[in-house]
Amino acid sequence: MTLVELLTRFLVGGTLVVLINLIGKSRNNFVAGLAMLFPAITLIGFYFLSISQHGSLSKTVLFSIWSLPTSLVFLVTLYFTIDKIPILQALVLGIVSWLIAAIVVIGVYTIISK
Repeated sequence: MTLVELLTRFLVGGTLVVLINLIGKSRNNFVAGLAMLFPAITLIGFYFLSISQHGSLSKTVLFSIWSLPTSLVFLVTLYFTIDKIPILQALVLGIVSWLIAAIVVIGVYTIISK
């Protein structure tokens, strides 16, 4: 990975975080939830993977489709914990839930794709 690629990813990622924060402070702050799910990182990631993988990108995309439940598990965990425990604990619990779901997805995908 070149320095230009690293800087591009850094600038795009930072810009998105600032934009989401600004949306969150607007009258329609709920739209920030949708903005956070915009696949900007995915877009950039798939672009750079397409350059480096040379033809095997469809397998990565397929696994990404299989991995969608991990995001749902994270969001559902956050939804049910965010008003009951401090935000940092809720986020950590969401990440732990995501990791468990990711392990399950990897296991199931490995078994089925054989």
